[in-house]
Amino acid sequence: MAGKARKNPVLANPFFAALLVASTLFVVTALGYLVAPSAMKPRPVEAGAASRALAAWLDRRGPLLLGLEFGVMLATGVLAMVTEDWFMGRGGGSPPRRD
Repeated sequence: MAGKARKNPVLANPFFAALLVASTLFVVTALGYLVAPSAMKPRPVEAGAASRALAAWLDRRGPLLLGLEFGVMLATGVLAMVTEDWFMGRGGGSPPRRD
């Protein structure tokens, strides 16, 4: 059964791709924010200067960055749901009337 390859419906809506990127950044930022204090602690093997600088930056800016990323995730998620019918070609009009 060698037919045409179907277009991936998830990638038809660009807001889903933006949501995927924003969610991935949120998870990476959250994990970095959780690990940052361990890079700043004194221990037998010292962290590099770049690691300490990134940890200090995340310590200062982490909550703001996570809040912004959450806002972007929320906005793109709502936009993806609102525009799903339009991007899928199902139309977004009112349902047909029955007389």
